Amino acid sequence: MRSIRQYVRENVFGRCGQAVSRLAASELIPRPEMPTSEAEVHEWWLVSPELAAKLRAARNPVLQFCELHMWGREATGTALEDDEDLLAAIGPAPAKRAPTRRPPRPSAGRRRR
Repeated sequence: MRSIRQYVRENVFGRCGQAVSRLAASELIPRPEMPTSEAEVHEWWLVSPELAAKLRAARNPVLQFCELHMWGREATGTALEDDEDLLAAIGPAPAKRAPTRRPPRPSAGRRRR
């Protein structure tokens, strides 16, 4: 399984706040209403369709324009890997597997009977 850092690297492509502002100003996309009145979008990020679906399911603001998916992030100033909303949408980090022990190989000098 992938780590959270690797998942973010593969599914979050970059900031896109200026693109969202221009699309909204052109009335090509609506500005989404946040689920709670106190919440405010501070950053917009371009994300994969897979992550957009997870964020939508977790009730985070996601805009779609053609094949572009844009996530409205409430947090700012923290690493994406530490964003509570993003972590909740992605789900728990994969558990690390315990190393498996292999039976010892017979030495080359000894014969099996």
